[in-house]
Amino acid sequence: MLALAGTRRSCISARHVSKQLQVIRSNTLARRNLHPTSVVSKTKKKQATQAAFDDGDDAFFAAEGDELFASPTAKASSRPTTTTTADVVGGTRQKPKGKLTVEERANGFEELYQFLSDRIGLHPPAKARRDPRQVRKTAWQHLFGLATTEEHLERVTELFPKWRDARQQFTPNIAEAFVGRCEELRCPTLALKVFSDHSKYGFDLNHLPAARHLLHSLHVEHPLEKSIVLSALYGVYKLPAISSDLVSCAMVTAACFKAKTEESLVIAQALVPELKDLLEKTRPE
Repeated sequence: MLALAGTRRSCISARHVSKQLQVIRSNTLARRNLHPTSVVSKTKKKQATQAAFDDGDDAFFAAEGDELFASPTAKASSRPTTTTTADVVGGTRQKPKGKLTVEERANGFEELYQFLSDRIGLHPPAKARRDPRQVRKTAWQHLFGLATTEEHLERVTELFPKWRDARQQFTPNIAEAFVGRCEELRCPTLALKVFSDHSKYGFDLNHLPAARHLLHSLHVEHPLEKSIVLSALYGVYKLPAISSDLVSCAMVTAACFKAKTEESLVIAQALVPELKDLLEKTRPE
């Protein structure tokens, strides 16, 4: 079983996955709930960074309006935006300049990554402490949006422990944005790795839509064991049991049928009655 408590890091091995399969099999046969656990010029670069931390609308994702260090005068916008960039100069919002070029995106990622890295954690450098700009939680979504490779996202995950050490939490919207970007860059296993090691990253998977999104990514192109590991996390993060959530139950059942092993087919057949029952209780939208 997965171990996320204490100070030890979680480590998922083939033996743990095999044991988890056995638990799910016995539970489903008993019809019980599953509880397993850039910018080209300096001006553009300054605008790109300011867009991520200014009080204007947020780029790439809807804003959440929270800051790492609360300011009595700074209020973050909670309005969603559909623009890809938001250039704010001298406190006045400018018209979007269009889609970022590859170079602008790469430079923007590096600058925003460094900006964030210098300002989170328990002991930011003195230069960062003198900077009046504050780190907003929505900066994470900006950074995810600027990432273009799995390696970029892996570097971002290295910052997660510093956020945790600063006694900050990742909101459900941040979790959804992270999972979504991992799917877009075809690395959902990176998200699974982060959520499976809470003692290291401190990133909760406490948002059902994000869990469903990740399960969808895993069950389509990855081995069944990845879906089983994620199924275990539903219980750990106190999400609804797999067998009580129609969307999740359908995907796990499909993954088991797809695997076509003796054990996976037994689990799939045991989940079918649960799936039918959920379908009968769900009103079509």
